[in-house]
Amino acid sequence: MGNKFKAFTLAEVLITLGIIGIVAALTMPALLANYRKQALAAQFKKSVSVISQAILFTKTETGIEDFTQYCTDYDSKNSSYSNITACYNAFEKNFIKIVSRRDQGSNTGTIYDIDRSNEKIKTYNGKQTVTYNALAGPAEAVFLAQVMPDGSFFNMHVDEGQLYIGIDTNGNKRPNQFGHDIFLFILDPKKDFLTFYKPENLSDEDIENGDYEYEYQKERKGNPCSLTSNQKANGIGCAYYALRDECPNSPGKSYFNCLP
Repeated sequence: MGNKFKAFTLAEVLITLGIIGIVAALTMPALLANYRKQALAAQFKKSVSVISQAILFTKTETGIEDFTQYCTDYDSKNSSYSNITACYNAFEKNFIKIVSRRDQGSNTGTIYDIDRSNEKIKTYNGKQTVTYNALAGPAEAVFLAQVMPDGSFFNMHVDEGQLYIGIDTNGNKRPNQFGHDIFLFILDPKKDFLTFYKPENLSDEDIENGDYEYEYQKERKGNPCSLTSNQKANGIGCAYYALRDECPNSPGKSYFNCLP
């Protein structure tokens, strides 16, 4: 008597495939979102590390002990920051050197300028498009950048007596959104390390009732990094939280795991 093999019917196979498809449809978006957040976190940490090392190397090579103060030295006679060009050139050389060492397979071609003034860069919560006018003084650090050997965008800009550093950790790749892949820092004038002001997180009512000489002051008020804010500069304060790995809206969670 021959062996008998029991096979699945076509209906059973289709039902199984259907169940697998449903499970995949339910879990894949979450898996992809988690992967994207982890990638953004890794890119952020890398950019911060490279910038911090470049500042340290520049101070060592130039013998400038107070790098931020040197870069922000203001010539009142000529109404200009007299050392910013030398400051940027010295820093850029070390930035490129570090990136090239760490990413030997990366594109080490010519660095070039990029104007992002007409790009639709989103706010932290994606509700608004960040405008050049809303950022005002720090805007150049974000919108007029240089493409670096690793594909990231970078600019150093002095305004309002502050040394601003803008980065887009993954360059042209999405999401091109403040607090996700685009961050704005200042250099602490006492210790020369990356930081940003602690956001005040004012309510919309507090912001609306404020007294402003210029519209951009209203858009930047509170240096927000908020899920709910409708300010056009929402996200300008996110570097504060990202550097500390703190979620701005849910205490106890890590920064990138709570991205909107």
